[in-house]
Amino acid sequence: MNKTKLKIAALLGGIILCTSSAYASLDEAKQLKIISYNVYNGMKLDESEGKQQYIDWAKAQDADIIAWQEMNFFTREKLEKFAAGYGHKYAVLLKESPDDPAFFPVAITSKYPIVNVNKVVDNLWHGALFADVGNYHFVITHMNPFWTAKRIDEINLIIDSIKYSRDPNGKWIIAGDLNSFSPADKADYDKSTLLEDIKEKQKKRPILENLVNGQLSYTVQQNLLDAGYIDALKLKHKEFISTAPTKVFYDQASVPLRYDYIYVSPPLKNNVIDVKVLKDDFTDKYSDHYPVQMIINNK
Repeated sequence: MNKTKLKIAALLGGIILCTSSAYASLDEAKQLKIISYNVYNGMKLDESEGKQQYIDWAKAQDADIIAWQEMNFFTREKLEKFAAGYGHKYAVLLKESPDDPAFFPVAITSKYPIVNVNKVVDNLWHGALFADVGNYHFVITHMNPFWTAKRIDEINLIIDSIKYSRDPNGKWIIAGDLNSFSPADKADYDKSTLLEDIKEKQKKRPILENLVNGQLSYTVQQNLLDAGYIDALKLKHKEFISTAPTKVFYDQASVPLRYDYIYVSPPLKNNVIDVKVLKDDFTDKYSDHYPVQMIINNK
């Protein structure tokens, strides 16, 4: 084969490879890695240009989908550029208000197209982002931090939104900071000083109503469990694993607690391979919450 033919063959080979890469789809992935992360007030502890520290961390995780909470000061354009930095071509922000430090939007980014987006802000404190990636239905939310009664209303709205959707029995993933306690953790909380800690906080901030009859409430999580959803972390770990506080203390309890969850619907239960709370040098100091990671079989 002469040099001209070799060059043509090489060029054609490169085109085929590029085309094949460009058309890689979700269907070709054997597994999916999903992370949910409350990043603390717009990643304010990362002072680098464009939040490069977060980009470097996300790039190292190589997740397929990331659910973000507290994406303050982000706009659609900023989120898309940020996500592209760690290889996610698709990004959706629930709402944007670049100048409001108390806006607390959620977001989702993905290697694969995000479709059928529904941004719900009515009757929810921070809102909920409903979006599909393939045939996976995601609900990304950050629940009311002040009042238990409002959180119960919010979770019931989310449960009903799924119940009356076009695919109520499909593959649903609910992720985010639910600001509430799981009955699966009750025995551990009973042995801790969490109740006293919350009572003390409520004395200092009368706006807070996070107890019911002076006790911890498990109703938010119980309603999810009663609706058939599965606490992914507890599916793989029976022991208590906290998601807050980190080495950064803000307004979370000073004793270990779990506010950050990934729930899955029954069709995904047997697909869950691994779930963990990601605790490393980065997550120790860049937010007051630790992220939760779930790996599932894509089938």
